[in-house]
Parts: sequence; C-alpha cells; structure tokens
Amino acid sequence: MKQIKKVFKGVSFTGSLKNYLGKENVSLCHFLFFLDIADIARFIENNFYSDKDWHFRYDVAGMIKLAVVKFFRQQPYKKIVISEEEAWLLGFKENKEKDGTIPIPSGGTLHHFVKYRLGIEGITKIMEMVGEKIIKLIDSKDAKLDSTPLEASRYDAHSDFNPHYECKMDKAHITMIGTYPVFMTYTDGLAGDSPQLPLHIAALLKMNAKINEYCLDGSYDSFQNHADIWYKLNANPCISLSVDAVINEEGEIERIDHWTNKMWKLGGSRHMKIDEKLRFLYENGRQEQVGMYLRNQNLKNKTFPDSLKLRKECERIHGHIKNTVKFDVRRIREKSRELYSKFNFVAYQLLLLTNLQNGVKPANAFGNYI
Repeated sequence: MKQIKKVFKGVSFTGSLKNYLGKENVSLCHFLFFLDIADIARFIENNFYSDKDWHFRYDVAGMIKLAVVKFFRQQPYKKIVISEEEAWLLGFKENKEKDGTIPIPSGGTLHHFVKYRLGIEGITKIMEMVGEKIIKLIDSKDAKLDSTPLEASRYDAHSDFNPHYECKMDKAHITMIGTYPVFMTYTDGLAGDSPQLPLHIAALLKMNAKINEYCLDGSYDSFQNHADIWYKLNANPCISLSVDAVINEEGEIERIDHWTNKMWKLGGSRHMKIDEKLRFLYENGRQEQVGMYLRNQNLKNKTFPDSLKLRKECERIHGHIKNTVKFDVRRIREKSRELYSKFNFVAYQLLLLTNLQNGVKPANAFGNYI
C-alpha cells in the first residue's frame, strides 16, 4: 500500500490505509484521504465551472469526497458535521490569508454543488471516469447486466407498482465487471430492461472495457442484442434462453453462406472465415441474422451457463450497495430521483476505487468506517 506524506498545521502526517484496516469506527474521511481523483476533479473544473475565481473557493476533489461522506452516512445536508481535521483529510486547503483555519463548506453549498453544479450530466461523467479507473485495476473480463428495484413508499403517487417485485419502485440497471459495478442507468419501475442495453454498450466503449463475455438474463433476449454485443464489444453474448427456445433456421451456417454469397457485389464470399462473414452481414443490413447465428450457438452449447448463478451474484452485489448507501427512492422528490440514485451509486464506486487503488482486499470491505 502506498504511503502519503502531507503537512497539517505545520505537523507532518505520514500514513497508509493499512493503518486503519484493523480498527473500528474510523472516520470515513481517513479512508477517503487515500483516494486519488485529481484527474476527475480537474475535468469537473474545466467543464462544469466558469473561469470566475470565486467558484473555486472549495477544492473540487474535496467537494466530491464530502458528498461521498454525506451519502455514506445518509445524513441530510443540514446535518452534515465534519471537523477541521476531517475537512483537511478530504482535501480542503488551509486559509493562509487569514488565521490558517480550514473553511468547511455548508450543507447548502454541498447541495448546490451536487444538484446544480454537477447535475445528472456531471454525475454520469464521474460515474464513467470512475468506472474506467476500476476497469484498469481489475483482472476480470466477464461483464454482467441486471436491473434491481429502487423501492418507493407504498403511498407514492409517482412510482409504478411492479407485480414481479410486488412493490412500488423505480429501477436501476447496473453493469458489473466481475463483482465491480461500473455503470448504471435509471428508469421507472415498469420500464423494459432490453432498451437500456445500447446505453451500457456505449458506456463500456467509452471506458475502453475489454471483456470476453457479457451475461444478461432472459429479458434482454433478442437477435439484435446478441449481434450488438458481439460486434461492438467483441464479446460473447451470454443471454439466458427460455426452456422452449428453438434453433432458428435463418441463423444456420447454410443461410449465412447463402446471404454472404448473394451480396458478392459488396464483397461477400462464402469462402470467408465465419467471423468475417458475420461482420460483413452485420455491416450490410443483416444484423438480426448475425444475432440468430450467435443465439443458435448458445442454444447448441450444452455447457451454456444457467442464469440462476448470474442472478445470485448480481443480487448479492446489489444487496451490498443497498446496505452501504441509500439505494431507494423513498422520501426523494420525483425530479431528483435519478440524480440522487446515481450519486449514491457513484459514492459506492468511489469507496471501491479507494480500496482498489490501495490494494485492499476484499475491495468491498468498508464496514469499519463511520
């Protein structure tokens, strides 16, 4: 684990995260002291602030980390209380022009930063940048996508009742690589899962994710989804199939050869390798046929993974997120639900990133922090 040396009020502070692993009830600010998000803060400064000096009264990385503290402790903005030392640990600078104290942002200032300075666009960008950092620090190449309920009050007039989950809810659609959540989208409680896949594919491409397979449950089962995962992500689409799924004749190799040869004027040839044929067909308007072929291969594969294992692993991580931060929409105004759901997700990502950057295992262990 890396050691960090800084000076607080003239006193040298040297430490590493391992100093706090065996202790109980350690301030989360000590944990976040070892989180490096300087490049993310710089991006926010350059893209979400004007060039006015007074906009930079508080360090941007410190504001992001303070927001993580707020969401981890599940405190209202008005009740956020941190000490001067904790503010320094988060990255806020001493005021050298006056008495050397460290100015601590008020709850109102933090609220303005999260809701108006960042907004949904800024939070989504942070999510993507943190996701990219996580991907670079892990070895897993297996991605998964599944949705989870964001429960609402039974009396909530703005959330739909989902008969499958038997509650009023909104939805979070989460892509994980291994057991690490890297991207999330938000929808209402009755929205279909499949239309969210293109957003997740686009996000993985932005993050430069190199994956071998992308596992999804049966709600994403379509020829187009099979083809898009294979073509855009260069990954094997492992989409759960129903028990009555059948081989599609148009996806058999004879029909692949037929259509490849039929478009010979565009450069098609039955003598191409199978991957070349599929790529050629995808690029020339036969995307669903490519999906049929890929789906047929999964159907013929006797070792094709059961969706039960996928769902259990996803539910375990979703449960851990909900035990760590407030991952529901109770007592949140309708127009703020997407924003706060996404920032709670980002807060969980940043906690993971802190452990990953410092080599702490397991990476999702933050139960001794308050």
